[in-house]
Amino acid sequence: MKKDTYVDTGTPGIKQNVITKKYVVSLDFGRQLRMNKKTGRMEMKQIKTTRTVSTMKEAKAIQGKNNALKKTRRTTGITRKIAFDQVLDEYTEYYKSTWSDSYMMQKQSQAKRMKAYFSDRDVRTIDTLDIEKFFAWCKESQPGFEYPLSNNSVQKIRTHLKDFWRYMKKNQNRYGITENVVLDADYGEVQVFKGNILNAEQVNYMLQFAINYEADYSVWSMIGFTVLTGMRRGELCGIKWRNIDFENRLIDVEYQRCQISTGSIEKVPKKGNDDGHTREERKQRYAALPDILVQMLEHIKAQQEEYLQRSVKPDDYIYMTKENLVRGYLPHPGKVSRRFSEFLNRVNKARGKDGLEPLPYVRLHDMRHTFISLCLNGGVNRFQVSANCGHTYSGEDNNTTVSTYWHDDGNRSEIIGLINQIIQVNIE
Repeated sequence: MKKDTYVDTGTPGIKQNVITKKYVVSLDFGRQLRMNKKTGRMEMKQIKTTRTVSTMKEAKAIQGKNNALKKTRRTTGITRKIAFDQVLDEYTEYYKSTWSDSYMMQKQSQAKRMKAYFSDRDVRTIDTLDIEKFFAWCKESQPGFEYPLSNNSVQKIRTHLKDFWRYMKKNQNRYGITENVVLDADYGEVQVFKGNILNAEQVNYMLQFAINYEADYSVWSMIGFTVLTGMRRGELCGIKWRNIDFENRLIDVEYQRCQISTGSIEKVPKKGNDDGHTREERKQRYAALPDILVQMLEHIKAQQEEYLQRSVKPDDYIYMTKENLVRGYLPHPGKVSRRFSEFLNRVNKARGKDGLEPLPYVRLHDMRHTFISLCLNGGVNRFQVSANCGHTYSGEDNNTTVSTYWHDDGNRSEIIGLINQIIQVNIE
């Protein structure tokens, strides 16, 4: 509408329309966070609008209410932008002294994703739906984050955010947060995968296939350490040559190498304390070293020395592909599971050509389940199985004598005996 259709009323911010005789109130809500439709980013913008009312009394009432609200914001400091990335840094600084080095690296990796998504957005404008959208974003490949996160990893980020919001809620005067918006956030549908296991015949076929057709012997270590000793993926990646005791037929499961974003960190086995003073506190254990794995390791060692053009060193990792050895970098733990799936596809393709039923779909972690099932079904002492796999034994015999006074002596003879008996492959 043209300017000459309005006249001043003598009250700043209120004009009257000479045609309709109604009053127009100009309202300034200050700078607020709004979505930039062109860039898709949240930005601070000056928000203004107008209201049309019939009487001067109504116009002054609306104007007075808006001025009172602006005064309250200035008094409480609510108009000050509280950037997500800045507060996250303050939270980290406050708690980092209580975190171990490996936990700190995990937190930093998670914070990198959080900052990439929320950036400098005002924390008070983030609600539960925003958190859920962030979880969905994490499950897709993004620029700078090639690998989407699993439900398990998103759960860990959820815990991080929950603690972060709890920290801000404890400091309401500083951050203005009165509600933990993460508590009700759903991180998506959890797909519970029912694990499968292989029987002894299927395990033998898989191992023999690897021996016959896999030119890169790192596949041997990937299969051997998991299905013949019950190791987890991270433990497979963390085993070094110094951890192999050929004389006593034992493997010292000392460390695991875990996935962190696009890299990895070395830490003690699952549920262990990185700062622990004893092997028990650090959850370090001894796993059985059966005869067939000894033979496989001899060939793996010879191949590594051929690629490296030198003798292997005690601190060299065992699970190393040809490319890792030649180019001098560590394999990413997150890619091991995918590599196992590709290997399983090759196995089943070969079985199809031979007119055999395909092996059931199994994950790399199911090789650990297979090992435990083979041992328990084969009658191995359950204490040896539990200690071998890093579990705390719990069962009908878990009385005070067992839980308090039984100590693992490192004996794995029953496991070695059973594996030597049921594994019938020809490595030559």
